[in-house]
Amino acid sequence: MVIPLDQRPRSGPYSGLNARSAKRFLTQAFTEGGLPFAEEDALELVLDATGLDRTTLMLRGTEFLAPEVFDKIKDGMARRLAGEPVDYILGWREFYGRRFVISKDVLSPRADTETLIRETLKALKHVPAPRLLDLGTGSGAIGLTLLAELPEATLVATDLSEPALNIARQNAKALNVQDRVIFAQGAWWNALDPTETFDAIVSNPPYIDAAAMTQLEPEVANYDPALALHGGEDGLRDYRAILTQAAAYLRPRGWLGLEIGFDQGESVSTLVRTAEFSNIQVHRDLGGNDRVISARKST
Repeated sequence: MVIPLDQRPRSGPYSGLNARSAKRFLTQAFTEGGLPFAEEDALELVLDATGLDRTTLMLRGTEFLAPEVFDKIKDGMARRLAGEPVDYILGWREFYGRRFVISKDVLSPRADTETLIRETLKALKHVPAPRLLDLGTGSGAIGLTLLAELPEATLVATDLSEPALNIARQNAKALNVQDRVIFAQGAWWNALDPTETFDAIVSNPPYIDAAAMTQLEPEVANYDPALALHGGEDGLRDYRAILTQAAAYLRPRGWLGLEIGFDQGESVSTLVRTAEFSNIQVHRDLGGNDRVISARKST
């Protein structure tokens, strides 16, 4: 039986736990709480609270925890057992090898979205100094990662949410790409000057349909912003909005990359096909699911 963390003996400056035993304790608590990634979550919380990395945890993991570290671990445990995802507890999420600040105002970036990064980089391999547009940027994970990977690129990043843009600005500064990005607030094309054109447009729009929104896991429904999830009755509302003008904002043979739901390959391809695009492809993520639609402007 797990002894509640606040009942552990504490004396002097120590909590009675060291980093390794704290990790074991949290793992057991999360396992008994029915959490699916108990050991991984425990490790992330302990590393964040102690400031250690995986290597130093092995070397210094037997040192007692200072009271403030103990309290931070205890708080993280309580929040995780209440259902809050670890990345929101930490306030950041790793994406494509970089750390992105997140908050309740933005969608926490998923590993599946890295598929869009990989395909965009392939598409731009021979484009000098590409000009990019990231529609609905959220945390900036997609557009800012592309800037970090393409030192000569420039970016316009839009979002309906000003709080989301503030998070993206923080991430741009942290990645030292702030001088190559312009942020614009507004719904889809409303944020842009109609004379602008781009070599590539990327977006991960909301794509969950109304029925699926009622079946979301609590960790998604209670923490990810609905604005970034709900794609209308059939989940395709925002693809339609994007495709009304995507071709007009692309340079000749410009590239479009859209993240999609695992079951939307055919439906989104059909929409793209009717919007002045060719060379339409569906790309799968590392789990084998349809994840990205790409296409070229026809002329």
